[in-house]
Amino acid sequence: MANNPCSVVLLELGVAAFDQSGGLVASKKFDNAIRSYRLLKSGATPDEIRSFIEKLRSFDPVTTNDASVAAALRQAGLNSQSMPEDQQQWIQSSKPSFLVKAGFVNNEQDAMQALREFAINLSSSRVKEASERLDLHIIQSINALDELDKVINTVGARMREWYGLHFPELDNLVQSLVAYAEIVSRAGLRENITAEILQSAGMQGKKVEIILDGARRSKGGDMTPENLAIVKRLADQVIAQSDLRRVLADHIEVAMDTVAPNVKELLTASVGARIIAKAGSLARLATLPASTIQVLGAEKALFRALKTGARPPKHGILFQHPLIHSAPKWQRGKIARAVASKVAIAARIDYYRHAGKDSSIQDRLNTRLTEIREKYKEPIPEKERERKYREHAQRQQEYGGGGGRGRGDGDRDKRDVRKKKDRRKRFGKRRY
Repeated sequence: MANNPCSVVLLELGVAAFDQSGGLVASKKFDNAIRSYRLLKSGATPDEIRSFIEKLRSFDPVTTNDASVAAALRQAGLNSQSMPEDQQQWIQSSKPSFLVKAGFVNNEQDAMQALREFAINLSSSRVKEASERLDLHIIQSINALDELDKVINTVGARMREWYGLHFPELDNLVQSLVAYAEIVSRAGLRENITAEILQSAGMQGKKVEIILDGARRSKGGDMTPENLAIVKRLADQVIAQSDLRRVLADHIEVAMDTVAPNVKELLTASVGARIIAKAGSLARLATLPASTIQVLGAEKALFRALKTGARPPKHGILFQHPLIHSAPKWQRGKIARAVASKVAIAARIDYYRHAGKDSSIQDRLNTRLTEIREKYKEPIPEKERERKYREHAQRQQEYGGGGGRGRGDGDRDKRDVRKKKDRRKRFGKRRY
């Protein structure tokens, strides 16, 4: 048994086994080449090749040109080994002839055509699979949401300014852009504004009386029907785009619950989606360290700090998180660091485990936030903060890291900058 070797070759169209003299022992052509080939590469064993494996029971050892096939053969109880590298390369370069020997095609010309079609179909299936990832759709959704905000604000500002020529007092009385647009769209001229229209736009109580009184006393000019029609269409656009924005926001909430529930639990749906979008994908976010996640969105400030020796940014997109932007200024950096460390863990759980929400992450974050709020109730004095910063920079220098201020004292940094300026004046800006 041990002296009866054979070689199993994984081909794009199927698998084939050859004895020591190169004769065909067994072969199996895939019914669906793309599906079966990808199944084998992923570590699974397609049902259609189980009968093929049974024909190899009398051979030992069995060598193969693919690690995934070797694993499938070992799972079936065979003594399977990988071929030497030079033999695998020889099979790769002679693949058309192996396809003919295995009986998958009639001649080498047909083999080349079949390999070409297989490569195209395999690439297409991978592109299709990548395009169907839900985190990429979340990225598109949050980008569309941010762009809609810009459109609504731009069109709404133009509508308010234009309608303000006719009813300038309304601008200070109605802050909501959508409510303002609904009043303009339904009433048109200020003389047509009624209590029912104002109430349907969300106005209540004394505000209705104040707006009606302002409409009667308004000093604005009259509008022609043509101008009024355009302003009303602008108002209709603001209302329509606001409805679309609401739909997008609801969609992001549902999608984040499916794709990244733990990231959403820590950051809220919108901030979590923006972090994923900035990272590029959930897979990319799951590989980032907490220090990188903390400053995502603040790249310009970070590189400016590295270049000039100024203090690095404390947070990027994370500043939009309610816990951070509502905290006292001296606590924001510490809270951002705590949140980023938990987001790094949450992203890995969402991407690798797919186990739904893990409440322990939020609990540990709440414990850390309580410690920060108790320990740093009052801001650190400026001199103390500068001293700690210098000590930190000195430690970085001692351990071979750091930059900026950590390279030495401020006077030496200023001398270095002056020397660089002198060199540029004498020799011009260096080009790389």
